[in-house]
Amino acid sequence: MARYWLRVVDYDEYKPVKSTGEVIGFQDRWGDSVKRIKENDQIITYVTRISEFTGLSIVTGGYRFDKKDPAHPHKIKVEHLDVSPVPAKPLIPQLTFVTNKKRWYVHFNKSIYEIPAHDFEKVKRELLDRRRGKEAGEKKADEGRTRKLKEEISLRAPTGIQGLDDILEGGFPINSTILITGGPGAGKTILCLQFLLYGVEHGEPGVFISMDERPDDLRKEALKFGWDLTKYEEEGKLVIVDVSYPRSGLPSKEKYQLEMPFTLDMIVRKVYEVISEIGAKRVIIDSLPAFGLHFEDEAEVRIAIHRLNNLLLSSGCTSIITSEIIPGNEGVSRFGVEEFIARGIILMEIYREGKEFHRAMTVLKMRETNYELRRFGFKIDPKQGIVVLPHKVVFFDEASRFI
Repeated sequence: MARYWLRVVDYDEYKPVKSTGEVIGFQDRWGDSVKRIKENDQIITYVTRISEFTGLSIVTGGYRFDKKDPAHPHKIKVEHLDVSPVPAKPLIPQLTFVTNKKRWYVHFNKSIYEIPAHDFEKVKRELLDRRRGKEAGEKKADEGRTRKLKEEISLRAPTGIQGLDDILEGGFPINSTILITGGPGAGKTILCLQFLLYGVEHGEPGVFISMDERPDDLRKEALKFGWDLTKYEEEGKLVIVDVSYPRSGLPSKEKYQLEMPFTLDMIVRKVYEVISEIGAKRVIIDSLPAFGLHFEDEAEVRIAIHRLNNLLLSSGCTSIITSEIIPGNEGVSRFGVEEFIARGIILMEIYREGKEFHRAMTVLKMRETNYELRRFGFKIDPKQGIVVLPHKVVFFDEASRFI
């Protein structure tokens, strides 16, 4: 018949269990007790100072004497069960082997001794119940995390672009970085403006990091479509950060500008400051090729892009970065890293059809979204901006591509 034992371990010598199987040793003065321990006996471990029952073990190998370990020569082999620690004090009133309830701790001064089966079972049940409760809590936390992720999948950042949101199941995935790539004149900056302004008009402040264009040129471009950027800037809903003038070594009149010398730390700090200042939810960086001109080699550029992307994601923003296609290159970006950090990629092209030129866009990648890998025609309307034509699927070969 199995016996039930209490093992007392000094806090300074206690080591959390790292494996299921272990050989434990005892000092010579506890040899007589250890010799009585047999296979299939059960042991509960108590740790002094923290006053907790911390372990439950089954003896899998009988007693042996190890003269090579004079400090703890009396050995038994045990297998530890997975339990969670239990404070001892609340259980003291229920434990019959603890006869002195006021000075109960005096009963935990021996290294190993036998205790009644019913006392053992009470502590054992608490150890296992605490573990099950912990697992239930972890399971509940996992379920909550899964539920949150499912909710985030359904949350979208609408672009406000007619036809595009239909293709994208309502917009871009929130808190993601989207790469818009293509040649000059394809409409990348217009798409960025539409996305940013739709957010501003619906309670999501935005930041436009202008690497290429002068801010006034950007404002004039927007006015062509009836979009008054200055109005939203004055209301504190939109910020344009001027990088174009400073990177040319010229003074800028803009309130928000990048100080020189241009460094990765400088741009990251400025972006973070502006996002925090207005509580931005949408960010545009136009464009990455201009950003990359300030670094000595492409390896530095890739590191900078990764760091900038991590900042945007950690800020909780939904962001667009723009890049361009290098003629004759198989990639869809200038540096070859943008498409890997982006959770979505939209390729914008100009193609020739007979004597006329037209525009098309393709969603090459969009995480958490069911989309069709097709070229869709689009137009730039003088009042609406970009209008995607979901029913106009475009086919053309590389010879017809203009840019």
